Amino acid sequence: MTMILPQSINQKIKPSPASAQLLMPRVKPLNPTAASYYDLTNLGTLGGGISVAKDINDSAQIVGYSINDIGQKQAFVWNLKEGMQDIGTIGNDSSCAYSINDYGQVVGYSVSDCGQRRAFIWDKIKGIHCLDAKSNNLSEAYGINNSGQVVGFSVTNNGQRKAFIWDETKGIQNLSISDDIESSAYAINYSGQVVGYSVSSDLIVKTFIWNSDKDIQELPGFLGSDINTSGQVVGFYSVPQHNNRAFLWNNTEEFQDLGTISNNVNLQFFDSEANSINDSGVIVGSSDKLINTEQEGFAQRAFIWDSVNKMQDLNDLIDPSSGWVLREARSINSHGQIVGWGTKGQSCCAFLLTPIS
Repeated sequence: MTMILPQSINQKIKPSPASAQLLMPRVKPLNPTAASYYDLTNLGTLGGGISVAKDINDSAQIVGYSINDIGQKQAFVWNLKEGMQDIGTIGNDSSCAYSINDYGQVVGYSVSDCGQRRAFIWDKIKGIHCLDAKSNNLSEAYGINNSGQVVGFSVTNNGQRKAFIWDETKGIQNLSISDDIESSAYAINYSGQVVGYSVSSDLIVKTFIWNSDKDIQELPGFLGSDINTSGQVVGFYSVPQHNNRAFLWNNTEEFQDLGTISNNVNLQFFDSEANSINDSGVIVGSSDKLINTEQEGFAQRAFIWDSVNKMQDLNDLIDPSSGWVLREARSINSHGQIVGWGTKGQSCCAFLLTPIS
């Protein structure tokens, strides 16, 4: 197969949608390393005992889901001034938000009255509505960029899961990936480059990078989860011992295995997965960490990675008296703020980490 490298991404960002509420902030370039210490904010819940943060934009607006006081899963948007707000559902009582752009537009899924998950887009003016009102098929939206382009997957009438890209003008369009029997798109950057995965007819799992000119590069054996403005891709891949390893792909033929937090022990029993990369190349995700040397016991921990310090346990970079165990970091913005979920006592809650040194 001819490998087609992603095109130059020096394109202008399209104007924001008319429904946009926020001005896109000016972000100063960061030193591409992790902070030495982070302040932790508990995002709370919608009344139940669980919340999970999925994404953060450059205005520190955060989205995810929380269980409410009657046990329903509800999508939320959070900001420092107003706290956690339920953004509603399409018809049923369940929803989840996956991504938010710098204009405050949110995407995810909501369960319809017929019990089917439907991809949605939400903003403060229009509220929540389906991306494809004409179809009742299963769909979920995972990413949105500052042009209002949305990616995710939808199930076709013949039952195939297909990656899609959506905008207000063209609606949902399936991404054409050669010889795939299943595909899903996870993220889209400012220039419209899309990353996701596909499964070929011979059952090989591949990361794909799709460009607006319809060029596609495929990376067999890898599953990509995020792509930044420079076209760097992160995700995970399987190693021979049937474990997963976080990786970084720098738009070249070389892949970098990011290892695990327990990088000085036998790695065959340890997993790591990279979830997000910002434009400074700083990566967050989760990794197994050795916590009992004698019994080889391990537990999931949130990590941060940069090219200087490599992989670090985020639990080592917060106040040790906080009582928190940070389990997974889901997203990092251009200011180095990080969101994810962790545990404190018997509660499972979403967190925000803000670098302070």
